[in-house]
Amino acid sequence: MTGLRSHPDLLLTEHVRQVKKALAGIWQLHSRQVISPDVQRLSNLLVDLHDLGKGSRQFQEYIIDPDSFNGDPQEKAHTPLSTVLTLLLGQKNSWAPLDSLLLAMCANAHHGAFRCLPAKSFVDVFTSSKWLDDFSGGRTARILKKQLPSLDRVALTSSSHIDLEQIDLSSKCVRIAADYLRYELMVNFHVLSLDQKIGFRLRTQFLFSLLLEADKAFLAVSDPGNLFLLERKEWLPEWIDEYLADVPKTATNRLRMSARDTVQNKIGDLKNQRICSLTAPTGLGKTLLAATWALESRIRIAADKGPVPKIILVLPYLSIIDQTAKVYGKLLNKAGQSADGSWLLACHSLADRHYADWLEAEDQPFFVDTWRSELIITTYDQFLMTLLDTHARHQMRFHNLCDALVIMDEVQSIPCRLWRLLDAALRELASSWNSRILLMSATLPPFVSETFPLLDTYQEYFESFERYELRIQTQRKVTISGFCEELQDQLEEWLENGTRVLITLNTRRCAQRAYDHLADVWPEVFSRTPLLLLSADITPKDRLDKIEIIKQQNPCIVVSTQCIEAGVDIDMDHVIRDFGPWDSIVQVAGRCNREGKQSERSQVRVVDLISENGRSYAEMIYDPVALQVTRQLISGSDVINEEEILEFSDAYFKGLNERKDTGQLHLDRFTDWQEDLSIRELLRGQDSEQYTFLVVEQDPEVMDEMVAADRIKDRWQRKEAWRKLSGRIARISVNLYGRRGFRPEEIANLAFGHWILRSGFYTSARGIDIARDLIGSDGHSLVF
Repeated sequence: MTGLRSHPDLLLTEHVRQVKKALAGIWQLHSRQVISPDVQRLSNLLVDLHDLGKGSRQFQEYIIDPDSFNGDPQEKAHTPLSTVLTLLLGQKNSWAPLDSLLLAMCANAHHGAFRCLPAKSFVDVFTSSKWLDDFSGGRTARILKKQLPSLDRVALTSSSHIDLEQIDLSSKCVRIAADYLRYELMVNFHVLSLDQKIGFRLRTQFLFSLLLEADKAFLAVSDPGNLFLLERKEWLPEWIDEYLADVPKTATNRLRMSARDTVQNKIGDLKNQRICSLTAPTGLGKTLLAATWALESRIRIAADKGPVPKIILVLPYLSIIDQTAKVYGKLLNKAGQSADGSWLLACHSLADRHYADWLEAEDQPFFVDTWRSELIITTYDQFLMTLLDTHARHQMRFHNLCDALVIMDEVQSIPCRLWRLLDAALRELASSWNSRILLMSATLPPFVSETFPLLDTYQEYFESFERYELRIQTQRKVTISGFCEELQDQLEEWLENGTRVLITLNTRRCAQRAYDHLADVWPEVFSRTPLLLLSADITPKDRLDKIEIIKQQNPCIVVSTQCIEAGVDIDMDHVIRDFGPWDSIVQVAGRCNREGKQSERSQVRVVDLISENGRSYAEMIYDPVALQVTRQLISGSDVINEEEILEFSDAYFKGLNERKDTGQLHLDRFTDWQEDLSIRELLRGQDSEQYTFLVVEQDPEVMDEMVAADRIKDRWQRKEAWRKLSGRIARISVNLYGRRGFRPEEIANLAFGHWILRSGFYTSARGIDIARDLIGSDGHSLVF
C-alpha cells in the first residue's frame, strides 16, 4: 500500500471518500431547510480538514503498525495538527471568521470533546484557555513544531483535496494560528448577541454531529449498504384507535377519549406551531395523547413532502420508560408488526443494546449509538447530554434532534437551574433546525416562554376529576417513630377492608424504617397481603418486579421514596405523603384513585416528618426555596380538592420563577463555551461521592461474562463487550452516597472496576442493608 494512510489498512484518500459518501447518506435523513447549501459546503469542507494532521511523519510511522509503535504517543496525535492547519487555511483563504472557528473547533474535538473558548474579561481582553494554551506554548506547541516540517504537502493535498502549498508552515505558524484564533475569531465571536451565540452553538454541534457519524460509518459497519437502504417505518395513527377499541367505557375513559378528540382536531392548526404543551391531570392518558400528536404530525409532515421525522420520547425515570415502551409495543402488536430497533429503540442504562436479529452482531452497536430508529425512548440524562454536552460520544447523536418530533414528559422534574438554558436551546432547535417539541406534565412549569397548548381547555379537565382530596396535616411535626405507631390503627382498618395503600417518604432510611416497623408489627398479615418497599436501595430489577405486582390491583401496602412519584401507572386507594415541594405532592397524589373507581373521594394525607433529633426529612433532600414556597402556598388550607390543584400549581411555579435561580449563569456558560457542571450534576445536584454496588446473586452468569470481556485483547472489541454488559449490570446495581469515613471495601470486593456486594448485605424485600452496620463517630450512618 502506497500513499498516506488513515488506518492500518485504509488510505487517507479512500477514508475521505467514504466519509463523504456516508455524509451524503445522512443528509437524506433531513429536510432541505436543515441541509442547506451552506451546511453542505461546510460539512464537506470539514471532512477534508478534520484528518489533515494524519499527514505527519510521526502519525504515518504509527499507523503502519500501531501495536509495534514505541514512540511518544503525543507525537503521533493528529487533532492538534489538524486544528492548526484549519486555522491557517481559514486565515489564508479569508473564510468567514465564525466558519473558521466552527471548523477548527470540530477538527480539534472529533476524538474527544469541545474545548473551552477564551473568555472575554471585564477589561476587554481575552483570558487564557487550555485550548489556546496548547498553541501558545508548552509541550503541545513543541510537538506541533516537530510535526509541521514532516508534512508531505503534495501527498496530503492529493489525499484531502485541500491545497496546502499556499500556507506558510514555518516554525512561527503555530503562533500565527494562535493569534488568529485570539485576535480575530474570538473578537468576532464575542460581539455576538446571546441569541446569535446560541445559534452558533447549535450550528456547530449539528455539523460536528454529521462529521462524527459519517467518520465512523464505514469503519463500524461490515456492510455499509445497510446504512442507506433502511426502509422508513410508518407508525399509523389508526393503530391508537385499534388499541383503544378494547378500553372499557368508564367515566375516566370517556374524559380520555374527549381529550384525544380535542388533540386530533387541534393538529391541523399546528403547522406553524413549533413548541406545544400538554397540561393535563394525572391519569388523563398523556402517553396516548402524545402518541396521537406525534403520529398525526408525522403523517402531515410526510404529506407535505418533508422528511419523515423521528419521534424522540424523553422520560425521567426508568420505570416510566418501561411502561411507555410497552404501550408502543402494544400499538405495533395491534398492527401485526414485529418490533425491532428500526421501529422502536430504547436508549437508557438498562437497555441491552440489541438492535435487530437480521443485523450482524458486530454492526448493532453503531445502529444503536446513532439512534437509527423511527422512535427512540430515552432518559433526560441521555437527551440533555445529546443536546448540551461537549463530548463526541454524545454529540454524534445531535443531528437526530433536528427535523424531529420531541416529546418531553414529566417536565416538572427538570430543576429550575436548567430553565433558561433549555428555553433558549429548545427554541433554537425548533426555529432553526425544524423540530417540533411537546412539553407535558400535570404541573407544567413555565420554563419555555411560548408554547401552543394542545388542550386549551385543560382547566375543564382538571375540574372534571374529583378522585381525591389532599388533607394537609403539616401543622404539627411528627417523629418517624411516632408516625409508625400512628399508622398501626389506620392500617389495621384498611387491611381488613382489602385496601391498597401507598406511603411515600423522603429518604431511603426513613422508608426502610417504616417498612421494618410494619413488618415487625403484623408479620402474619403480610404473609397474606404484600408489603412492598420501593426505593433506590432496591435494584432496578426488583423495583420493576414489584411495580408489576402493584399493577395487579390486589390489596397491598407499599412503602416508597419519591421514586414512585411521576408517571408510574399504578392505582392506589389511599396515599400518605411526607411533606415536599408542591409538584412532588401532586405527582404522588396522581397515584391515588387514578381510575376514579372509588365511590367517594380518596384521601392523600400530607404529613411533616422529622428524625428523632428533630431534623426535617424534607429539608434533607429538597431545595429550601421550593419547600418555603410550598409552605406558604398551603398555609391555612386543611383540605384541597383535586379540582383545585391547577390553581395551586400555577401559584407555585409563579413563586418559584420569582424567587429561584433559573439558570442564567448556565445559559451564559453554554453560549460562551465555558466549563460548567456535568449534565448529571445539573439534573441532580452535587452529591457526596457515589458508590455503585452489584448484587450478582440476581444474575449469577454476569461475573463469568465480565471475566470474558476483560480478557478480550482488542481494546475496541473489549470496550463493546463491556457496553453490551452495561444494561445487565445496571439492572442489578444499587447506588449509595457515602459520607467521609465510608469504606466500600467493608461490604464489597472490587472486581473489574465494580464493587461486588458481599452476600448478606442485600435482600429483595429490603434492598441494600448496611446503614445499621456502618455508623460514624457522630452516631450517624456513613451512607445516605
